[in-house]
Parts: sequence; C-alpha cells; structure tokens
Amino acid sequence: MSEHSKSNNIALIIVLVIVLIGAAGGAWYFLKYKPELEAKEKARLEQIAQQKEKEKKQKQAAENKAKYDNLIEQADSAFEQQQWQKAYGLYSEASSVLPNQDYCQNRLDLVRKKLDEQAAIQKRIEAGIVEMIDSKTGRFYVIVSSSVDIDLATDYALELMRQGYNARIIKDAGVKKLFNRVTVADYSTVEVAERESENYRALSEKVWVLKY
Repeated sequence: MSEHSKSNNIALIIVLVIVLIGAAGGAWYFLKYKPELEAKEKARLEQIAQQKEKEKKQKQAAENKAKYDNLIEQADSAFEQQQWQKAYGLYSEASSVLPNQDYCQNRLDLVRKKLDEQAAIQKRIEAGIVEMIDSKTGRFYVIVSSSVDIDLATDYALELMRQGYNARIIKDAGVKKLFNRVTVADYSTVEVAERESENYRALSEKVWVLKY
C-alpha cells in the first residue's frame, strides 16, 4: 500500500472518530444534559410560582382579617346601640369575608332573635296588643311601672313598644289581683337583672326587679 493510501485511510479514520465523538456529544447534550437543564429550570420556575402564590394567599388572608376585624368593630358598635338591622348587615358582611367564625355566627343568631322580637312587637303594636304574663316563670323582671288600671298600663306598654322596648305586662297573681306591672326585660338571675336595670333608669324614677 502506498504512502498516499495510508494517509487517506488515517484521515478517514480520524474523520470517523471525530464524527462519532460529535454524535456521542450531541446525543448526550440533547438526550441527557438539555432535558436535565430544562427540568431544573422548570422546577425553579414552579418553585418561584408556588412562592408567589403563597405570598399572594398570605397577603389576601391578612387583608381579609383586617377587613373582618373592621366590620366586627362596626357591627359590635351597632349591636351595643341596639341598631339591629345595621348590626345584622355588618355581621353578615363579616361572615362572607371570613366564614364560620364562631363569634360572628353567635352574634348573628342574637341579632336575628332581636329582629324577630322587633317584628313580633310591631305586629302587636299594629294590633294594639300587649303580651300578658299571668303565670310565674321564676325569672327576674325589670319593672318600670305599676298600675291598678289595666288600660293605663296597656297604653304605657304600647308607647314603650313604639320606642323599641319589648314591653309586657305582668298581671298580679295575688288574691286581689290589684297591680299590673310593666316590664321591659327579664333575666335568669337577680344579679344580672339588678345590673341591667340601670340601663332603664331613664324610663322611670322607680325601676326595680321582680321575681315572678
């Protein structure tokens, strides 16, 4: 074999080796390195997205809590002022911001009860009817008026009802049945009744508690 042929064969072998190395390198790059690189980048981007979503949720939760607290503060103020319809709206809005909060749900139950009482009172006012308590209950009643004249007691109770009080008349259970007492609230214990009776001093010079 001539020197020229040998040189050509060696060159061909070198070219083949280079091609094989290039093919192997290309296969490694496209089949292993690049997919691994893309997977790492995808994982990094997903981690960034998850962190942003977490921060977004935390921010939203903080904003919701602040909004809830503000609504509850306003609702509690309306509750203390016995503005039941306003309180109900504010507690309802707070409940929509943070559902299933025990405090808010308990307050909503109380306000619904007050609104139902108001509706019942309004019906009785329109009919000119005052609820009569004629049998003992064992509860402690705040009395703001006592009269032998049932018509006078009824008129006063209706006037109190128009002012928003849950006025009722306790009919004397004694033998002579002389007195008709107008009550505006009742409680389960004398301690609470005595304390709460101070809230009704503006209605009468003589406010007292009766167990009946």
